[in-house]
Amino acid sequence: MRSSTGKRNGGELSIGDLAAEFGLGPHVLRHWEAMGVLVPVRRVGGQRRYAPEQRLQVALVLSAQDAGMSLERIRELGGADSERRGAALAEHLAELDQRLERLRAAREMVAHAVACESGDVLECPNLRRMLEEAVESGCHARAGRAGHAVRAGAGRAGHTVGR
Repeated sequence: MRSSTGKRNGGELSIGDLAAEFGLGPHVLRHWEAMGVLVPVRRVGGQRRYAPEQRLQVALVLSAQDAGMSLERIRELGGADSERRGAALAEHLAELDQRLERLRAAREMVAHAVACESGDVLECPNLRRMLEEAVESGCHARAGRAGHAVRAGAGRAGHTVGR
């Protein structure tokens, strides 16, 4: 969605136009600018202007956030050399694999609870075994998972400054 102003400026987008294309509020892009993740190509009368190609930057930031990256990490990756970037991405990939394993185990437990004929799922010997294994493996440890549940269900419109 381009404004008439954007068309007159060689296809450049206002902050409102760029944000609206992704269902974001302009305050999100201003926060990203403050964090050093997105920089307008220029300012006209104090208003930010973005090049059409910067849509890809916004899409990349949103995808990285969906993959669990913080804005700090996204900023660091943007300025890192290829070796450091590769190492950081490999580390993040390992973290994603761990999260996928936890999600798989959680899905298995929920699927079992749905099909379970026990009146109380904690009375079900199979679910109790799964929960005991989870406790023993430490997969429910809270360290490093603060805010995880809050972010898990956020959709495109749910992207906020804190994400």
